Order: sequence, then C-alpha cells, then structure tokens
Amino acid sequence: MTVYKPQSGLGSPSSHSYAQQLEARYTQKYGQIVTPIAILKTLSVISSTFKENVIIWIITVAPSRQLKSKTSEIQKVIFKKNKLIYAGSDFTIHNLKKEYDSKLNRKTLFINDLTLLFTTKETRAKSRLIDGLGELASEGLYRYGDFDKTFYIKGWFSLIANITPSSYLRNKATLLDNTFTQRCVVVYYELTDQEMSRANLERKKRNQIQFEKFKQTLNENDVEITKEDDIRFDEYAKRWRILGAYSSSSQTFDMIKSIAIAYAILSNHTKIGSDEYRYLNMLEPYIKSPFESIKLTILELTYQGRSVHDICLMLNRDYKKYHPFVERTIKEYRMKGVLPIKPQIEVEAL
Repeated sequence: MTVYKPQSGLGSPSSHSYAQQLEARYTQKYGQIVTPIAILKTLSVISSTFKENVIIWIITVAPSRQLKSKTSEIQKVIFKKNKLIYAGSDFTIHNLKKEYDSKLNRKTLFINDLTLLFTTKETRAKSRLIDGLGELASEGLYRYGDFDKTFYIKGWFSLIANITPSSYLRNKATLLDNTFTQRCVVVYYELTDQEMSRANLERKKRNQIQFEKFKQTLNENDVEITKEDDIRFDEYAKRWRILGAYSSSSQTFDMIKSIAIAYAILSNHTKIGSDEYRYLNMLEPYIKSPFESIKLTILELTYQGRSVHDICLMLNRDYKKYHPFVERTIKEYRMKGVLPIKPQIEVEAL
C-alpha cells in the first residue's frame, strides 16, 4: 500500500487549519497508515448534517487490534457527545427502532464490530438488519412489516462500522455485497508486525496526545463547487469505481464529492483546493481491496478492453486452466453492473 507523506512541521500554531492539526495528532497517535482512515471517520461525522449531498457511510476492514475501535472512539473527543450514537455490536432492527429511532436524525451511528453483529444472529435477522440499514442510507426511511405488525424507522445519519477481513469476506457474498456496501466507502488496511511493535513501544507517549474539539463554522452550502471540481471528481470516480468494484459511477462520484466538501468544512475552506485533493489522493490507495487483488486486476483489464486470452497472458496464467475463472469474474462484475452487459452479437442462421 502506498503510504501518504504527512505534512511537515505541523503542531498547534494557529496558522494551520484544524484539519492540518488533526492530521498531525492522528499521525502521532496512530501512525501514518491509519491516519487517512481516522480522518475519514471525522469527515463522516461532519457529513451527518448534509441535506444536499450524500452522507458518508464507512466500513473499515482491518484485522483485530489494529486501532479500528480507537479511531472510532476518538470522535467522541473531537465532537459533542450528542452527535454520536454508540449502538454496540449486538442489536437487531427492532432494537434500532426501540432504542435509537428518535435519536438518529443528523447524528452518527457507530457499529464497533460487524463481525460480532453477524455471528450472534440467524441469517434472516442479519439480512433484515443489513437491508434496513441499506434503505436508511438511500431513503432515510425503513418500513418493516411482520404479520400484523408494521413500523417505520426514519432518519438521515452517517454510519461508521468496523469489521475484520475474514468476517467481511465470509459475509460479503450473502449479506454485504448488495446495495448496502454500494452506498458505503469501504476502506482496507493492515499494519505490519514492525508497525505494531513501534506502536506498542510508543504507547505511553501516544496516549498522552490530546485533541481539541472541532468548532464547525461552515456548512455544506458554504463550500463552492466549480465545474472544474466536478470534472476532477468524475476522474476520481472513474478510478475508484474500478478500485472498489462499485456498480454506480454516479454514486461513487457523489461519495467523493461529499468527502471533499466535508474536508473543506474541516479545514474551514469555502472552496475545494489543493488540501482537499491531497486528501482524496491520500485516501485512494485504501479503496482497493487487498483480498481480491486478482479479481480487481481482471476487472481493470476488462475495463481497458482486454480479451480473456490477453488477461491470462498478462497474469502469466495458462489459458486453458485459468480462462474459466477469468470468465466467471467478468460475468460476476457484469451482473453487478460494474461492467456493462456485453451486447448480443447477432449471427445469420446457417
């Protein structure tokens, strides 16, 4: 994974924006690898009040004990407590209605461990919960009907959820690989043993790092988006759609736009500039799944117009043995809408 270069010389001087100071604090506390994800979680909280732009939903995929929870919990320090709702890791759609329905609107919902959420429920309950969250992400409304009982959950809110790689891959095909994940920014990282060791040795020093509250002065309508910005967002969307295997180019565009706007608010900028694009560049390597790198390479090569035979050659694989896998992968992405459906070729009857 490409590691971004932190801005040098950042500390607490008033000449630096809050976003710059926050990046420096995150880097000191969590290290360079985790910092872009920590910032993304901050941007998700900011986006919870968006009305004109999509609200940022995040799924962080990383191994256990690699700071997923820490980077979620620190948001309670940065923002007012009433902005954040901690739902734990074991609830149903009924619990969501009973405990949080009236509190969700324009807030941020934390799910600390999707792995636990999935392992404690039957398939039907898990499917109902994921479907409900997916509808809330897109419509701000979920209607549930069961025999003679019907209820609604209403609210626009952002979501920050964490999950381990094994659980993500295990549940992806049956639960997550639907409209729910298509509406989320799914990001991946894994710390090396060396990075974990350095974090352990510096733990006392890192625990002493303090964070200031974020005092928001701008809203989404205060940030100007130009035609040039739209063109650049579209270029990002073309890349991220392939990197993240998103089926909708417009949905990917909308997520990128919201990330840029939220970062501008964090920086107190009324226009999208070099800082916002720097962050998009910083985040981009985390969009590609390291667990499906071969599939995503096949997707990218197909998107470039390469044939199945060419793809096998470029991957240094035997065509006779490997072409079924390549063809299944291409078919999978066509069915998901990531690749266009191949037009039927009409042939004259012999």
